[in-house]
Amino acid sequence: MHTVLLTLPVLLLSSPSLAQTFKPAPGNFPAKGDGDFAGGIFSISLQDLPKYVGDGGTGTETPRGNGQKTSGSGPYPAQMITDPTLPNHTIFAPKTPPTGNLSMPFIAWGNGACTLGAGTYENFLKEIASYGYVIAADGTPNGGSSTSQQSKVQDMRDSLDWATAGKAAKYGNVDVTKTTTAGHSCGGLEAMSTAYHDERVKRIMLFNIAIFQDDRRYLLQEIKVPVAYIIGGKNDMGYPTSAKDYAALNAGLPKFRANLDTGHGGTYPATNGGKFGKAAVAYLEWQWRNNATAKAILLDAQSPGSLVKDNWVVEHANWS
Repeated sequence: MHTVLLTLPVLLLSSPSLAQTFKPAPGNFPAKGDGDFAGGIFSISLQDLPKYVGDGGTGTETPRGNGQKTSGSGPYPAQMITDPTLPNHTIFAPKTPPTGNLSMPFIAWGNGACTLGAGTYENFLKEIASYGYVIAADGTPNGGSSTSQQSKVQDMRDSLDWATAGKAAKYGNVDVTKTTTAGHSCGGLEAMSTAYHDERVKRIMLFNIAIFQDDRRYLLQEIKVPVAYIIGGKNDMGYPTSAKDYAALNAGLPKFRANLDTGHGGTYPATNGGKFGKAAVAYLEWQWRNNATAKAILLDAQSPGSLVKDNWVVEHANWS
């Protein structure tokens, strides 16, 4: 048994406090995405998880140990802090707000296993923030990996409420019309569930995850904004499910799917988030700043520094 499998059963654990009695049935569209389990309506219970996780394992691109802690490689050195105006969350933002008229898109982040330990993603989220983004992550910097208490869709919704109320303005010119929900594993399903029927969310990014249950995939009909899947290749339990999601999204909806051979763990602890950090920054810079170089990294296999040259397998559709 691969070592990584020892961690897989805790990624999507049932959370009894979220009971809503969701009954999957085509045409049954709940008003909100909270659902019965941690991760919301797109998630599953621990009891069901073994049916979907597969063999697991790592890959040729899996980092060998943790990388250095930096302030990110972008032009705005980033920090990881807490803010009393958003309890039980962690803020990743430039140490000094960008000067001039640069606006900063906002990201609400959910951790793997829907845990409350945002510090696990410090290298990755600082890297994104260093390019001029403000991120509110579920949990605290030193929160543990225990699933005895997990984040809820409401925790990510609290991040959105905080930003749209103007409380992120202390970090710079935050543009809440450019809001993304994103997350790893259970946190990614939480991001999809939070975006469901919430018009404040304009982009969704799922890392190493997608909907498990075929009979719940019809809910994607209610997703009306572009979706990106950043997946860890064939050893990632998000690999087959993201392929199904990608195919099931509404006709004409812009979508992006990239796979790197890492397994479910991605490259988050590597210096500056490793190759997942590079891919995430490129996607966000393309989407929110119309950066032509970033777009080429993602869509043009022949461009300098393209994801394909970094050993990613990329597919995309419906971008103008």
